[in-house]
Parts: sequence; C-alpha cells; structure tokens
Amino acid sequence: MKKIIVVDDSSVLRTTLQNALNSAGFKVIGAAQGSAELFKIFENGLIPDLLLLDIFFPDEFGVDILKKIKAEYPQIKVLVITAVNRADLNKEILLNGAEDILHKPFDMDDLLCAIQKIAL
Repeated sequence: MKKIIVVDDSSVLRTTLQNALNSAGFKVIGAAQGSAELFKIFENGLIPDLLLLDIFFPDEFGVDILKKIKAEYPQIKVLVITAVNRADLNKEILLNGAEDILHKPFDMDDLLCAIQKIAL
C-alpha cells in the first residue's frame, strides 16, 4: 500500500482527498495546510511515497516547498494540484522536480489516473 500526504490550504479539500484516497486503497499518512505542518510530519518519521502538493498558499509559494522537498527527500514523488494553469508556472513546477500537475477542479478518476501515471 502506497503512503500519501496531502498538502493544501483548504481543509475541505484535504479531508475530501484523504477520504477518497483511503477508500481507493491508498494509505493517507498525513495532511498539512502548509510547509510547517508538512515538515513536522516528516520529523515524526512519516515519509510518504507520494505527496499531493498545492502550489499557492497564503504565506508561501508551493514551488519553494517543492524545491525544499526535492532537496531533502528526493525519493518522494510529488503530484502538484493547482487551480492555476499557466505555461510558465507549469514549466517551473516540472523543472523543479514534480512528477506531474493536476489542475483543479478534477474528479477522483483524474486523480487516480495521475497517481497511476506516476507509477506508484
């Protein structure tokens, strides 16, 4: 069973994704509303196989979080989930190590396909 952490500033989306992924047979080992919570989860020894990462937060830019994750935990695969679909941002996300980008709004079939594409 693959371990997943969801990072998004929307508590509704975090809960929805956790429930849906657990129902689909994945093990969601944590959820965070930003990098501070995420890195506390890591410090507690919970390292996921896959991280679902939003890119826009009220006080930080998700690409900076992505860079830090890839520098410290290069084995973690990252699927960026964002409502913004701009070519320059998509390029920056992929150049900084994300495996793929899923644009909001998406349905669970889209998410599961994206996760399978990453080859978990």
